[in-house]
Amino acid sequence: MKKTACILLILAVLLALGACGKKDTWRTDVPLSSLAETVEKHLDAGSLAAMQESYLKGAMKLDPSIFSEWLVKINAYGANIDEYGIFKAPDEAGVAAVREAAEGYLKLRRDTWMEEYMPEEKPKLTQAEVKVCGLYVFYTIVSDDVRAQIASDLENALKK
Repeated sequence: MKKTACILLILAVLLALGACGKKDTWRTDVPLSSLAETVEKHLDAGSLAAMQESYLKGAMKLDPSIFSEWLVKINAYGANIDEYGIFKAPDEAGVAAVREAAEGYLKLRRDTWMEEYMPEEKPKLTQAEVKVCGLYVFYTIVSDDVRAQIASDLENALKK
């Protein structure tokens, strides 16, 4: 009896370890417009404005040539600092550079934050993070609960 229980326990542990090693597979064909809809159902989309390449190069200090596609939207009316960006790497080899660029942008935003400017909004920026789902890299500067919902929805939209 003890021997059977030990064997079952060992099998259960091995199965659990095997499940932990399972890697998600991601779609590579999702249009950014579709992902934007997924994000914007959680935000006041009417206050968001899409940024042009000059904004990426200037204010964000990003090189758009490392992305095969990108979309950045910021709050255009100053009521909050809600913002998001979705970037698609050209291939798996480019994902690390895209992630690094997005993380660099968030660091730039944090480093240049003026403490007296909308202090109630600062937690959105300090808690912002970059997520990677296959070739897609995204960040959101939003409240914690909204960020978690957006991340979950984007992951679900990108899983195969």
